Amino acid sequence: MADEATRKAVSQIPLLRTHAGPRDRALWPQRLKEEYQALIRSVEQNKAADNDWFRLESNADGTRWTGTCWYIHELLRYEFRLEFDIPVTWEGPKM
Repeated sequence: MADEATRKAVSQIPLLRTHAGPRDRALWPQRLKEEYQALIRSVEQNKAADNDWFRLESNADGTRWTGTCWYIHELLRYEFRLEFDIPVTWEGPKM
């Protein structure tokens, strides 16, 4: 179970309501907009809590994401590059 602080943080991130994948040309831009809004809100919350630990960006159509995440332990910064693709055949979350 999540603690109260986690529940509060998650409740402040906007929900994704559009069920769409990259093949759905009509709804995918709306879904991508929702993804960006949730990501921006999450980053704002992390910065406000002095808990900034990742950067992400995507290509124009939102199917390829790249970024960096990091962790500081005993004053040493461990940094990791990441990239992932959302397959064009992805149909979106099952609702």
